[in-house]
Order: sequence, then structure tokens, then C-alpha cells
Amino acid sequence: MADIKEMMQMQKRHFEMETDGLYGAYWKCKTDSDCAMIAMIGDDSEDYLARTSVKWLHKFGVNVMTMSPAKKDYGHHNYPLERIEKAISWLKTHGNQRIGIVGASD
Repeated sequence: MADIKEMMQMQKRHFEMETDGLYGAYWKCKTDSDCAMIAMIGDDSEDYLARTSVKWLHKFGVNVMTMSPAKKDYGHHNYPLERIEKAISWLKTHGNQRIGIVGASD
């Protein structure tokens, strides 16, 4: 129960395709950090699997941008490179100098 409450309290900024050019969320680490990971994990950028990966990466002092093709998108996709470029640009603009990317599917 404590883990669920902790995950619900994590601060995030949500992104929508129509207004931001990507679907996802940015989860700033509580500690000051200049590194971020783009995580493409699970079917939605704010589902349980995504939140769990954020919590784990925050333990290492890493800001996280979770991304997915669309809300609750369960299909297989070719992910447009332009969305990754937008995410990297946004992350750099917001103080992230070192950026990595990770993906997994269930």
C-alpha cells in the first residue's frame, strides 16, 4: 500500500501528441540531477509498469521521460524518430545533459 501511495505522489508533467508532439510524462527526480532516461516501457506512459520503472530509476538519481505511442496503445508500432527528437530537445532545455533510452515490452 505504501508503494502505491508513493507512486501517486510522484510529480510529473504530462505530454499530449496534439499539443506537444509526443505522448508521455516527465518525472523529475527529487534530487538535483542533470541526467535523464527516456523509458518506453509498458502500454502507457503512466501505467503501473511505467511508474515502477520511474521509481526504480529515481533511486539512481535519474530524471525520467516515459513515452508510448498513445494512451493505452496495446499494438506494435514503428515509433516516429521525430517524437524521440522532441523528447531529447525538451529534456536538454530543462537541464538534462546526459540522456539515455531504454525500452521493454511485456
